[in-house]
Amino acid sequence: MLPIEQTPRRPPVHGLAATIEGFRDRLSDPRVRIGALLLVAAVAGYCFSQVGGSRSSGALPGDPPVSVPPIRAIRTTTTTRPAVLVHVAGAVAHPGLVRVPAGSRVADAIAAAGGGVPDVDLDRLNLAAKVVDGQRIPVAKVGQPAVAAAGDGGAATAGVPGAAGETGPIDLNAATPAQLDTLPGVGPSLAAAIIAERERRGGFTSVDQLRDVRGIGDKRFADLKPLVTV
Repeated sequence: MLPIEQTPRRPPVHGLAATIEGFRDRLSDPRVRIGALLLVAAVAGYCFSQVGGSRSSGALPGDPPVSVPPIRAIRTTTTTRPAVLVHVAGAVAHPGLVRVPAGSRVADAIAAAGGGVPDVDLDRLNLAAKVVDGQRIPVAKVGQPAVAAAGDGGAATAGVPGAAGETGPIDLNAATPAQLDTLPGVGPSLAAAIIAERERRGGFTSVDQLRDVRGIGDKRFADLKPLVTV
């Protein structure tokens, strides 16, 4: 009887070679192959969906991210009217200087001065007239004579007394061109020059400042001085 030829055993392998040999043995199993194919198909589908999403958004893989500039808040500004300084004199609760917004009326200035006293005579004033900076508003009591009315373009006239045609000095800071025209030696052009100087100064602080008006010399100033006031 012939001896059975035996296949010599391979020496055991270790390390990387053992890992590769074990992986090759697993691939011989059909279930392992099917699982590997399903895994490859899933990975391919995921990559395809990512590429398709990038194309639909207009960006490709590797493109730098598009930065959207932040929306800046719209600034809204409110403008306030500048204040003007007005002198409210006479029959008011708090006579003196008051500040009112530009474009205010005589009624607003009187209200800022605390309103009229109980026997105030507001009918002599044009309460709807606009006030100007440096203006003096005389407020009289009932029965008080020779109080000028506020009007003629919105400017209050002179103090007590002081309107054109009445006895008493004319307030240079409140007089209208028509009132200045009633002064001796003052015509329309000189009245306009006086008002221009008043606006340049922001109001007269002394009657002597009339000397700075072109057209008023020493003689004319001497004639005007007792007829005007500030």
